[in-house]
Amino acid sequence: MSNLIHLIRRASQVFGFLITNLYGSVFFRKQIYKGPFKGVCVPFLYCHACPTAVFSCPIGELQHYAAVHLIPFYLIGHLTFIGLFVGRMACGWLCPFGLLQELMYKIKSIKIKIPSYFSYLPWFCLFGLAILLPFLTTEHWFSKLCPIGALVAGIPWVLWNPVNPVTGGLTIEPGSISWLFFIKMFLLIGTLYLFVLAKRPFCRYVCPLGLFWGFFNKISILKLEVAPGCRGCNMCQNLCPEDIKVFEEPNSRECVRCLECLKCKHVKLVGYLPFKTEIPINTKKICDCDAEKRDVKPDA
Repeated sequence: MSNLIHLIRRASQVFGFLITNLYGSVFFRKQIYKGPFKGVCVPFLYCHACPTAVFSCPIGELQHYAAVHLIPFYLIGHLTFIGLFVGRMACGWLCPFGLLQELMYKIKSIKIKIPSYFSYLPWFCLFGLAILLPFLTTEHWFSKLCPIGALVAGIPWVLWNPVNPVTGGLTIEPGSISWLFFIKMFLLIGTLYLFVLAKRPFCRYVCPLGLFWGFFNKISILKLEVAPGCRGCNMCQNLCPEDIKVFEEPNSRECVRCLECLKCKHVKLVGYLPFKTEIPINTKKICDCDAEKRDVKPDA
């Protein structure tokens, strides 16, 4: 079945969303979860302040340690371990925000390609907003501006605004919403609009976690390879949610290892454990580079 990988990946992305939002007790306790699992971060961006969130966000943890001037050894080790095995694969198989971007891009509209010089923006988000500014100001600046936090935490809390059982007052007191909240809403609206116009723009031009894991794509155990017979039919790029020319750079820093490009007969997944071994994937190979170049639409 040619779309087997796609269906499994969609199910995995939905699982990533569900496993993160297990705290149904919030509707009775009316407070965020503060148990031991909040010390564990998920392998993708998701705001810890979401009402139903059980785990923490890796970039949120990074900002916390930067603000208190400590080195997050556990966090670095945790993310490095995943990166060495699968590179940026969690972005393509688990991240709910990645799923949202892919679904919104299917909305019929004009489509654009964002200029490549914006690819430097994740460097500013990681080293500037998530490390340097928190270190200097003790404030979590990436979280203050993050559209993910606005969508899954800011908006739900403002709309719900339950009575805090500890203080007896509203969770968000009247007049306490600052100008920063409205800036965050503006950024969220702009980000969602870009989701419709371009392929996974947040992952490619904003996400600091994606930048970190992108460094591992060329050295991880799992890699993509392109056979010498490839003549550049562009099928891999058309299928790719990151708009990568896989035949030019199969292990690009932007690659989220979604494996959609394996539908091309010239692209294969290989592993080094410790020797190079091709990993068989049961998907129908539909590419024929001897034919004329064609546009191939990804699965829904």
